[in-house]
Amino acid sequence: MTGRLVNKTALLTGATSGMGVDVARRFIAEGARIVFCGRTAAAGEALARELGPEAHFVRADVTHEEEIANLVTSACDRLGGRIDFLFNNAAPITRDVPVTDIDADDLATASRAIFGSVVLVTKHVVPVMRAQRSGSILNNGSTAAHRANSSPSVYSALKAGVCHFTRCMALELAEFGIRANTISPGAIPTPIFLNALGLPPDQHAVGLAALKVAFAKASPLGRVGSGGDIAAAAVFFASDESV
Repeated sequence: MTGRLVNKTALLTGATSGMGVDVARRFIAEGARIVFCGRTAAAGEALARELGPEAHFVRADVTHEEEIANLVTSACDRLGGRIDFLFNNAAPITRDVPVTDIDADDLATASRAIFGSVVLVTKHVVPVMRAQRSGSILNNGSTAAHRANSSPSVYSALKAGVCHFTRCMALELAEFGIRANTISPGAIPTPIFLNALGLPPDQHAVGLAALKVAFAKASPLGRVGSGGDIAAAAVFFASDESV
């Protein structure tokens, strides 16, 4: 087999929809062995069947630490005890409401999903990477982390936290041969936007087409970004080219 990720293993969170699916498909095409998770068993199992024997799905909600621990243990079992690459991708968009309308439950839910999941998955994967004295962690940030008024305020602030946490991890883990980076996508049309708008699944195709047109118009290049763009960057960070 040829490919940039032959003999590499990867754990991908939030990989049953959107950008995560594109990353999973590209990693298999590049020769990696992967474990990926999501909260929807039917979608995950269908994707695993599509991707073949080198892809394994584990149903997990990464807002719960016990499920994260089980996920990492399962990944090690399926990947021969190694995790060469971690993609922390799972994170929903929060409600776009004024700060005066946010309640404690909203804040706790968003914090666990967007920031806490990154911290806790990293916590459980680092001992594996530290033992093997190598590894690459890629956290999915957002352009909202770097500028105001492009996404909901809480989402933007928590994504900024993800970016700074990654900088801290890059310094803390370097002595063990572990690299940490973020990627900050702009407006990538995925079902997450449609779910946030309350659009039913049977209208997603039309909704995504409209999003692509709108996002392309707002882009200086005149084209919309894609999950494939994110997958290409993830391959670089997972490969030895980024060492």
